[in-house]
Amino acid sequence: MQMMIIRSDTPLFLHTLRDLLLKLWRQAGIESAGREEGEELNGRARLAQAEVLEQRDREVKAGLSDFLKRAESYRSMCPSGVWEKETEALQRLWTAMPGETPDRSPRILVQPLIIPARLPIAALPLLEGWHVREDPSIPVEQFSPLALLWLKQVGAKPVETISGKVASVEAREGVAVASVDRDGPAGYAEPGTGIPVVSEYREHSMEHIDDGMLLLQANVDDSSPEWMAHAMERLLEAGANDVHFLPVTMKKSRPGVLVQVLCYQSRLEELKTVLFQETTTFGIRYFPVSCHRLARRFVTVQTAWGEVPVKIGIHHGRQVQYSPEYAVCARLAKEAGIPVKQVHQEALLLALKMR
Repeated sequence: MQMMIIRSDTPLFLHTLRDLLLKLWRQAGIESAGREEGEELNGRARLAQAEVLEQRDREVKAGLSDFLKRAESYRSMCPSGVWEKETEALQRLWTAMPGETPDRSPRILVQPLIIPARLPIAALPLLEGWHVREDPSIPVEQFSPLALLWLKQVGAKPVETISGKVASVEAREGVAVASVDRDGPAGYAEPGTGIPVVSEYREHSMEHIDDGMLLLQANVDDSSPEWMAHAMERLLEAGANDVHFLPVTMKKSRPGVLVQVLCYQSRLEELKTVLFQETTTFGIRYFPVSCHRLARRFVTVQTAWGEVPVKIGIHHGRQVQYSPEYAVCARLAKEAGIPVKQVHQEALLLALKMR
């Protein structure tokens, strides 16, 4: 996974960050662009590509315009000349991000930010979620609201320490950006444990913490049990990782159901649509969660009644969980006319002996 790690020994500004990021993006081949250099296109293809690029240009301009409107309330915190330089840098970064191909977008991580002490109260919400350190020697004017807003917009994450191979580094004026490659699923590790932190990582051969998850919740008190069973099936088909129905007490002491759905962030819209279509809820809560998943490997053991696959969970390199495949245990037990727990227990003991 390609990571861009930002470190700054001074307050962060987009106009100092811009050229560093653009150079590394070009080196990594992930800057948004039109057709590849040297690629030959016929007349029809050129026309089709022009239409696609025009549509993207309209979408980019609309997104940028909306962003700047939302940022306008912070303009008074920044000297006019600095705001203009920041806006110009923002426009260049905005058009360079490969938004039409999210899988190619670089993940941006930010080490602790240096900020002026005694920022205005109105600026404090911009600091939410970031690791910061105040420096009383820095004037309050040396602060860019646009930099923090843009980092949030592109999904940047705070990080204390990093791990991985540093492919290249660009630096200037107290700011550095490192391009980090990693053979595994992440470019940084959880402080104190070294466990990789990932986003929407679907390979479970390595222990990891996935911070690309969402938990959706909806309260329902007037839906048929048959409809709810159907809703669960639809949610799982639409990409939910887990679906739970929990009993709750709702308004007017009505017994109800709390529908809880765990999913990757990229599946949010599809799953919200299913919940609204297949249940009677009028609203859905959702918030980000992290999932710590054990590394998994599979072994096959030979019981007296046949082979049984066993899933093994590994934590910090040690085997801590063993789970014989229930469906296979049930089939062998039925064929042999014995309790399923007898097959399960033997498979578990055989797996434990393989440690």
